[in-house]
Amino acid sequence: MRARATAIAVAVSLAIIAVALWRFALDHWGGVYDDAFIYLRYVKNLEAGCGLRFNCGDAPVEGFTGPLYLALLWLGGLVTHQLIDLSQVICTASLAAALALAVWAAVVAGRGREPGWLPAALAVSVAAALALDHFVLLNAITGMETALAAAAVTAIGVAALTGRRWLLIAAIGAALLVRPECLVFAAALPLLPALRRPRYLAAAAGIVVAICVARYAVFGALAPNTYYAKAGGTWRHGELGLAYIADAVADFPLAFAAPLALLLPAGPTRRACAFVLAASAAWVAFFLRTGGDLFEYSRLMFPLVPVLYVLALAGIAELARRIARRAPAHALAPQHASPRVVEWAAIGSYLRAHFPKATVATVPIGAIGYYSRLPIVDLVGLTQPDIARAGRSVPPELLTKQWIGHERHCTECVLARAPALIVTTMHRDRPWRDLAEARAGFYADWLLLQEIKAGRAPYRVFDAEVMPGDHILMFERSEATSPSSPAAPSAPAPGRPAD
Repeated sequence: MRARATAIAVAVSLAIIAVALWRFALDHWGGVYDDAFIYLRYVKNLEAGCGLRFNCGDAPVEGFTGPLYLALLWLGGLVTHQLIDLSQVICTASLAAALALAVWAAVVAGRGREPGWLPAALAVSVAAALALDHFVLLNAITGMETALAAAAVTAIGVAALTGRRWLLIAAIGAALLVRPECLVFAAALPLLPALRRPRYLAAAAGIVVAICVARYAVFGALAPNTYYAKAGGTWRHGELGLAYIADAVADFPLAFAAPLALLLPAGPTRRACAFVLAASAAWVAFFLRTGGDLFEYSRLMFPLVPVLYVLALAGIAELARRIARRAPAHALAPQHASPRVVEWAAIGSYLRAHFPKATVATVPIGAIGYYSRLPIVDLVGLTQPDIARAGRSVPPELLTKQWIGHERHCTECVLARAPALIVTTMHRDRPWRDLAEARAGFYADWLLLQEIKAGRAPYRVFDAEVMPGDHILMFERSEATSPSSPAAPSAPAPGRPAD
């Protein structure tokens, strides 16, 4: 009878997940993040025979986070050319897998404990908690690797809870190809007594070494270029990292109740929970070095969320059993951002139409790079090794959340490439004509603006109306050919980055 109840609960849980994902995807399809277009441009370049290059004429660079996710996009691209839709299909399928694995983990965590219906209750509770949270479902349509990372991390949790040792090693290996932070799970393996045997530790170490060797052979680096590009390590990063963790607590409060799983009776299940918690703690602590992320909804935290929800609800059930009452439920009100991806896509299309042979320097390289199909100079170094490794960042006293992960700069590196256009993130409803009123949104293009105002860089203001009433501030190299003739700039004026 109990087995039948659990089977029914699992079926109901999967139905809840399927309906929630279907409805959310239908209502929000097309809401991809700008960084998703970085992956899609790599896919286009692979199809063109350029290899793993962001600019076909440059050296290979790992300007993406998840090689496994890129591989799935490339394979899907052999079937369809609708890459934007493809990225969301993969994200939705990955999120469905992550949530289904969480249901499996919930059943395992509830076995062998009273009451007998606990596995069924945990399965439905986990499914409902995840499927009814729009901050969770958002990851189905962003076009990023986040949902795939969540599936990989949840698979690690399932393998640990079920005691499947080789599956655990394989899951960690796959996870390392989605997000490098998953290395914390390999480091935490000795916490599981059964995994302390040399053959398991050697296998895990071998996977890590193989990935590093392959990365070095292809890209000449031991870590993704995005690691070098995302500066960190100052006191200001620590402050912003604490703020990011606080935001993650607000976004996914249940995940931070996961340590309650340590209340479970001593045994393999509690040891597996301790393993997941230790690795997760190291993952979260790393935010104190990097400062977190500028995107809302705690996307860097999300890969941990499904498995932490399982641990939290299992711990709450044990606490409820001990104190004979249930903890109150907390509802989380979703918030909605207003992304500028549509505008950046319009900029890319505009550049392709009006400057078909230009090299473009900008910060939001995703949609602009994808739609323009032009050579791109990434001002903050995500796809430019020389900028990423120049070691220059925003001064700590000026660093704000909006610049986290987009702090690197190398003005002379950019000017040496002599881009025909520098595209800023500044926009308004009237034309840009005067250099004196020019502003910059990121520290890297603010430094370039100072060079232009001082007359040390041969650029002039160029106004681009990329959509009706939407004027983008650009700078055109003086000897470049322009589709229009903007007014001459005023005398140099000091400036600071815009808020």
